[in-house]
Amino acid sequence: MADLDTATKKPEFNQTDINYRRALSRPPVIGSTIDFHSHLLSSRHATGWFAAMDHYGLDLCVSMTPLEEVIGLQRNWGHRLRFIAVSRWGEGSGEFVDDWLRRLEMFYNLGSRMMKFHMAPGSLAARKLRLDSPQLRPLFQMAKDRKMGIMTHIGDPDTWYKGRYAEAAKWGTRQEHYAMWEAALEAHRGIPWVGAHMGGNPEDLERLQNLLDRFPDLSLDCSATKWLVRELCPQAERARQFFITNQDRIIFGTDQVSGDDRGFDFLASRLWTHRRLWESDCDVPSPIYDPDLVPECQLRLRGLNLPKAVLQKLYCGNGAALLNKLGMGFDQDSARG
Repeated sequence: MADLDTATKKPEFNQTDINYRRALSRPPVIGSTIDFHSHLLSSRHATGWFAAMDHYGLDLCVSMTPLEEVIGLQRNWGHRLRFIAVSRWGEGSGEFVDDWLRRLEMFYNLGSRMMKFHMAPGSLAARKLRLDSPQLRPLFQMAKDRKMGIMTHIGDPDTWYKGRYAEAAKWGTRQEHYAMWEAALEAHRGIPWVGAHMGGNPEDLERLQNLLDRFPDLSLDCSATKWLVRELCPQAERARQFFITNQDRIIFGTDQVSGDDRGFDFLASRLWTHRRLWESDCDVPSPIYDPDLVPECQLRLRGLNLPKAVLQKLYCGNGAALLNKLGMGFDQDSARG
């Protein structure tokens, strides 16, 4: 992996000197736009977070926020936020399930109607728990009893499987991870399910099509900026057709993560890139440095130029429909207030 400090002196989020504060029009859609996959981690980050969203025409977001921060954010920003229930990050397997059950109950009482299982290779190895582990059955049962939806992070970039996860005996293989996920989807048919980051495998659109064809309750979100640029742009025409074919099953998300050191320009870089990726036919150097590639192989951002009808569903319709189905929809009349 290239060292960013030696590779460039420009900020990671602006390799091409873009003025992220330049005024621009809203996305070409009718109604409130929804970022369905985000991580607003603290109340103290909210003002800058929503300033960047406002600038880029994004109205509402669904966040994976630590339980301890939810009430403050809900009090001040609840008209623009919904929450996906998440476990305590970094929790080991010992007390994980009991703590997760308590947290899930509290999230539910605060209005959450979707829970997330983080089952990337690192989490699987650290917790020694899989989607099919008997210890997790009470969590699935609670989701079923409460009519909640499920989001999963399965898999990671191919570049990671070839590098940091190359020791298959320790980390497992992508095939093993997807066999686990498919078995869980089969066992829990009827539950609305979102596969984060294009199902964790934007490199393989054929695999994703097979999953969508077999599991009608499954949707994908298009979050993770660098990952999607790296994998979709080299196959832009195929990716565009995939989005058009599955326009009712893909939900807009950014995977934006807040932080004390992430000011307007950092946040804006992700939003700028997503909008160019979906709305334009640009062919320009990506403004965001990709540490998984050496400096001389940094990728170009090739826009998919999705039709307006597809953008309408991507930015607005699909996310709103799923939230309404789960009973955690937004008041569209006041959401942009």
